[in-house]
Amino acid sequence: MLDVHVHQLLLYAIFGEGLVSFLEVFHRGNIILELLRCILTLLQGSWFWEIGFVLYPPSGPEWDMKDHNTMMFITMCYSWHLAFAMLVVGVLYCTVNCIVRSRLKRTPPMEMGLLKPRERDLESDDEIL
Repeated sequence: MLDVHVHQLLLYAIFGEGLVSFLEVFHRGNIILELLRCILTLLQGSWFWEIGFVLYPPSGPEWDMKDHNTMMFITMCYSWHLAFAMLVVGVLYCTVNCIVRSRLKRTPPMEMGLLKPRERDLESDDEIL
């Protein structure tokens, strides 16, 4: 029973990531979808580790595979993994955002003019005719 439950929780992360990736095809550059995909990827990876430790514990007592309290604890662990993934992605996003904004403030603004002004473009077309 516990084996099925931990794999079912893993499927939530996998199908969620697939859905978010599919939505990203239609909404390119949407930062919310990109961050959500990163969160679900981290969740999926950390949950694979958790499944390994639950099903094949390296040392100590084994989990009771049929106990309801054990399944509730594993569900709570899944929530902790999700919260940890959200925290990691949030901290990384804020750090990178602050660094990029501070670098942009230090660089002088660049003004790029058109290589060929509109008036000259019309004149050159008249000269050709």
